[in-house]
Amino acid sequence: MPIRRPALLRHLGRRRHPEIAHVSAVDFPCLLIDDDGWVLPCADDDELQQLTEPDFTDEIVAAFDASARPLAVYLVGPKRTIALQPVGEPRPDELTAHVSAYFHHWTDRQAPAVVRPIHAYVAYVAEAVRSTPTRRRRRR
Repeated sequence: MPIRRPALLRHLGRRRHPEIAHVSAVDFPCLLIDDDGWVLPCADDDELQQLTEPDFTDEIVAAFDASARPLAVYLVGPKRTIALQPVGEPRPDELTAHVSAYFHHWTDRQAPAVVRPIHAYVAYVAEAVRSTPTRRRRRR
């Protein structure tokens, strides 16, 4: 069964951004949560540019880096490069709530169990999101 992605991601082609160095001041991987509750894992800045578009950054309702720190999403420079910036202390409980909601609403699998250290948990979630088939419709 193929892995489904949200409609926003299906219409985006895989773009390469060779001009992107390390623009985000975060520890990767990071997890973006959109307004439909999808969790989008990003391994690095290049993947961040591939998964998002400047005109749709307002659809990202939450973002967390590998330390579970909340992130601000903003645009940089004339090419409107998407960047992330930590904006607070780690919030693992908030991250876990988003992850649990995603797995409940969009998959037929249980959310990954929380493991310590939190870096390991975020990497585990990123891999689980990538490898888990999703539902066609959101479960209530």
